Amino acid sequence: MSSAFSLGFSWFKDSCRTLKLQPLAYTGIVVFSLLMSGLLSSLPLIGTLLASLWMPFASVLTGFAARDVLAGRTPVYFTLIAIFRDKASRWPLLAVGILASIWMELDMLVFQMMGQADLAQWKITAEGIDVESIAAHFPVGAFLTAFALYLPLLLMTLFAPLLIVQNRQSVIKSLFYSFFGTLRSLVPCLVWLAFVIFLTIESISIAAGGLMFFTFMAPILIALISAVCQAGIWVMFRDIFASSRPDGEMPTDLDSDQAPPANGI
Repeated sequence: MSSAFSLGFSWFKDSCRTLKLQPLAYTGIVVFSLLMSGLLSSLPLIGTLLASLWMPFASVLTGFAARDVLAGRTPVYFTLIAIFRDKASRWPLLAVGILASIWMELDMLVFQMMGQADLAQWKITAEGIDVESIAAHFPVGAFLTAFALYLPLLLMTLFAPLLIVQNRQSVIKSLFYSFFGTLRSLVPCLVWLAFVIFLTIESISIAAGGLMFFTFMAPILIALISAVCQAGIWVMFRDIFASSRPDGEMPTDLDSDQAPPANGI
């Protein structure tokens, strides 16, 4: 248990160190990926699908950016171009995105069907959403069921994009490795998560001390905490799946000071 705690704490320190080394450049890439997700998801009809298709590419972009920062390089956006140029990465990543989209649509359908009676009791007044009606008729059972159905998807896709690009695994193999690799390292992952939650609560508490500045500080805190979380995905992947790399080495084809190669990462 002590070794698991040490590993989780080490991941947390590396996550924060990524932000410390390149606070503007790395956070900028993370914010870019989040804004793209929000923009795509807001589109009518196909928004959910496009956001799901973007998710694997964003995961590799932020993951490789963290890799570059910890290696002493400046993170770049060229990684995204390299991924799209690389057919061996592009189509498997799109497949992961399609799977995530279908899974999420089915999950939301289950939530709506199970919580239909409660959701019908929610009220919208002239002032806006009636919070009391939501609290009184919150579909707890539907929410817990939807979360239970979402959790396997999260475990399967958390590291799958990096496994596809970095470790050159197939879609099925990457989903399998991501799922069971996360379960195998569940304790240190939870330790890392506990430190992230503690950091978030402390940051909010400090920012809330000056109420007049909280509105201004909230977006900045969200960006910084998101950067720590995205960096954490890379540092966990780096250690959990080190033995599954084809050559045992992290590829360094992408030089942060140069444009990406025409057919590789």
